[in-house]
Amino acid sequence: MDVSSLCTRVDALLSSLTQPPTIELQNASYHGTISMMQALYGSDSSQEQALRTYLERLRQTYHPSNPNIIGQSILAIKGALTSIKAELDSGFIGTLRGRLTGETLTDLIKLARAVLEEANDDAKNVAAVLTAAAFEDVVRRLADLKGGKDTEKLSDVLIWLKDMGVLQGSEVGIAQSYLNFRNRALHAKWKEVDRPSVESVLAFTEQIILKNFT
Repeated sequence: MDVSSLCTRVDALLSSLTQPPTIELQNASYHGTISMMQALYGSDSSQEQALRTYLERLRQTYHPSNPNIIGQSILAIKGALTSIKAELDSGFIGTLRGRLTGETLTDLIKLARAVLEEANDDAKNVAAVLTAAAFEDVVRRLADLKGGKDTEKLSDVLIWLKDMGVLQGSEVGIAQSYLNFRNRALHAKWKEVDRPSVESVLAFTEQIILKNFT
């Protein structure tokens, strides 16, 4: 694997994203990013899944030609590329296929943090959706890990985790309070989602991952 060539390719992709957002730029950068992920991590990696899942949710929210979907898609792609560049620069390279559940969830957290570094509302909105997805995934996988049955309502899953003593003390109230954040983010109620709440849910979700999946 030619790390120097990969770094050059990532830099070129990131540089292209400084252009005005268009659907052509979105498609080109998306396919370039997926190719980079497959070269680094193998086919259908957790990084690729996280990006594909977010973009699919975005398509369900907006019409494909809507400027919002183009701009937010490009922000997510930029976040993924920024994360790849950080791993390349740090020398953290290798075949990362078959990652553990905790590592998969952490990738989603990393992507959300990378996007959140952009100081604008679109970045905040993209990070909010990624964070909401990570929060829900953590709760459901934690229940599965402890032998619980998945149910449609996330609130019921949280109640089960509380009753089984998996979530304890302040974790219970905090997790339940974030249900509103999750609903607002996944239903694109952007005026009801602020940057501090995104950062708060990110930190809590990361804490649960470190406690239960490492």
